[in-house]
Amino acid sequence: MLSEEEVRKYITDLDNGWELKEGKIVKSFLFSSFIDAVEFVNKVAKIAEKLDHHPIITINWKAVRLSLKSFDVDAITKRDINLAKGIEKIVTI
Repeated sequence: MLSEEEVRKYITDLDNGWELKEGKIVKSFLFSSFIDAVEFVNKVAKIAEKLDHHPIITINWKAVRLSLKSFDVDAITKRDINLAKGIEKIVTI
């Protein structure tokens, strides 16, 4: 488990819109179409499966919101940070 201070440092290092909200790290992504949003979610799903760590995914037309938290320990862990880093790699491609 990471302390709030550690989480804030990690999301500052990510520096791409990740926020700490309600015990999760969250970020919203906006796409030009619903299809683009779904394709992004499919890419996130592949990363999540590879890491065996799954986010909460909300799709609302062209917007995707990802919420990361380790539910087994009811806290944010390094696994969440690693997932966020993996997601950022596909965003910058």
